[in-house]
Amino acid sequence: MVKDMRANWCLGLLAVGALLICFESSALAFVGVRALGMGGAYTAVADDAAAVFWNPAGLMQVKEPSVGTVLAFHRDAADSYESFVSYLEPDSGYGAGALSWYYGRLDPVADPSGMEYGEIHDFCYSLAKPAGQQVYLGGNVRYRREREAFADGLTAGWTGDIAGMVKVSRLSKAGIIVRDVYRAIQDRSDKATDQSGNMLIGVAFQPVEELTIAIDGYDVLNRLESRAVRLGSEYQLRQGLAFRAGLQKGLDSSWEAWTWGAGIDIANWRVEYAYLGGDYQGIHAMGVTWRF
Repeated sequence: MVKDMRANWCLGLLAVGALLICFESSALAFVGVRALGMGGAYTAVADDAAAVFWNPAGLMQVKEPSVGTVLAFHRDAADSYESFVSYLEPDSGYGAGALSWYYGRLDPVADPSGMEYGEIHDFCYSLAKPAGQQVYLGGNVRYRREREAFADGLTAGWTGDIAGMVKVSRLSKAGIIVRDVYRAIQDRSDKATDQSGNMLIGVAFQPVEELTIAIDGYDVLNRLESRAVRLGSEYQLRQGLAFRAGLQKGLDSSWEAWTWGAGIDIANWRVEYAYLGGDYQGIHAMGVTWRF
């Protein structure tokens, strides 16, 4: 009964939020340690809290409630960091849902009075529902508040994402997400911004149970003028250990980055770490998840 009431409440939130999609905001940057360790090739994987960012339709794969947190530190920017806190609820007949909060303290600026940072708060509600046999649809409604360093005021607004996932077979899945969907359906122009609609398409394979291989196309619509291919892999050991690696390569630029990571299950807890090198210039991400 409690779960049914919770699911109805969440569905209502999404319906109200859909009416507010016309407000715009840029997408988040770093969510999900496992996803980061796999190079961001996660659109067709997305079976944990990182689904909130990479593909909310993947929340239908969540089997138990969980609470998780992520911290990412930028080595090239003193005291800059990003954090992410999430609560996931599996499908109880009305869909799977998630509530999350992202906070970023970034882009330090120095002046004679000292150092100050830009701040971002992004509050998100996510919902996923089945749309057919092995087909899932999902979406996000996000409210974002942002303030630049030394600015007197802040900007705020609503935005949303839509996503889908298909289990093609027992060994393969495909996923798609359009972030900041309002921008994506606007008239195209030569003036792409960091708020333009961004489409990602991915596929994931499991040739054996322990191994996952994923491939993503980033910025498929080229609205951000930063198209890239992302490759990622994960190998899980029976002892609860997992090792990951990933590569990102720009198609229209010299952008190139590599990542690696690891995770371990301890009872109902999962502890994870990822490192982003290359053009990311060194980002350390750590995460803890409690399943109950």
